[in-house]
Amino acid sequence: MHPILHEIQNLPPQAQQQAIAYLTNLLQQYQHRPQRYLQQDWAGAMSAYREQYTSLSLQQETVDDWSRDVSD
Repeated sequence: MHPILHEIQNLPPQAQQQAIAYLTNLLQQYQHRPQRYLQQDWAGAMSAYREQYTSLSLQQETVDDWSRDVSD
């Protein structure tokens, strides 16, 4: 038996429950998660506006909107 298991058994019942909850939390944090790939399903969503806007004009409009929101 690992020494820490012996130490946990020496704890009062409430402290044992806390130790188990803590260890369960640690196991969930470090559990291997399946790798997810970045989805770019938004790509091309603005293609209809390509002739109407440039990236610079969109950036400028965004900054203007943000500055209006901050000043309100």
